[in-house]
Amino acid sequence: MSTKTPGCPRCGMNARLQKRTFSDQALKALIAWGDLDAKLKEEGVCDSCYGELRDVLIERSEDLKQFPESPRPMGRAS
Repeated sequence: MSTKTPGCPRCGMNARLQKRTFSDQALKALIAWGDLDAKLKEEGVCDSCYGELRDVLIERSEDLKQFPESPRPMGRAS
């Protein structure tokens, strides 16, 4: 769902914001690298910021390996 707000919480640009889904691993990396403030991980961002964050993850994909993925809970057999 996108909403029109006074500004993107990451860059301040007046734009349509949308909540983006990043994996826990990607969020940890973006926060550790200083590309995303931890307070903003649940906030919507503009298309421009989303593109920048995505590009950072692509460019640093090898560095991403140092941030372990959170284990997913396993379902119980019935």
